Amino acid sequence: MALTLESRRVGDVTVVKCGGRIVEGDESAPLVQTTTRLLPDDPYIVLDLGAVDFVDSGGLGLLLRLRSRAQNAGGDVKLCALQPRIVEILRVTRLQSIFDTHPSDAEAVAAFYRDGGSAASSPDRLATDILCVAPSLDVIAYLREVLRQAGHGVMTSDNLPDALMLLRATRPRVIVMSPELAGANSRAADAFREMTANLPVVELPSDFSHRDAGAAARRLLDHVVEAMLRQ
Repeated sequence: MALTLESRRVGDVTVVKCGGRIVEGDESAPLVQTTTRLLPDDPYIVLDLGAVDFVDSGGLGLLLRLRSRAQNAGGDVKLCALQPRIVEILRVTRLQSIFDTHPSDAEAVAAFYRDGGSAASSPDRLATDILCVAPSLDVIAYLREVLRQAGHGVMTSDNLPDALMLLRATRPRVIVMSPELAGANSRAADAFREMTANLPVVELPSDFSHRDAGAAARRLLDHVVEAMLRQ
């Protein structure tokens, strides 16, 4: 049975949910391909092993190699949601002190922001000035780069549950939100509004993605500066 993977981005951290077995050979090829695609630009990786029920010695060696590659790129690989069998494997092999493990993906993501990624990280890679939340990946990419080029530390999320995870892990100064998520009606939306009640929120215009890119950037930056000055 081939290893299955589901990836999502939480801020600058990529969470990869694994299912099946991590073993030597072609069965684990998807994990190698996914991490190769992420590195070196996205070296902060959480492997969710909650649905992994078997790891052989070759698979454990693969995890060690992936961790080494991520650290060489200035990041790290953290593990989360390990089943008791996998925990026992790490104990028996005395590798529990090598891997940074956490009970959940939320705690693993929070650890990246708390630790600054790794000792080799550049100090601004996981900076947390602004949290941008919008459902469009294209808009998210645009916001991330425009704000970073202006010198801001930026986190992004395309959904409210992951945005909540980032809020709990960090302390952004400003929230930038799309109108559809700002006005969403859900438990996550209510929790998000409660947690950001004392933070300045810049709501994007409904036609933001269709505006001239240069003019939209200038207006966005003006609103962000104004929001920071109000603090």
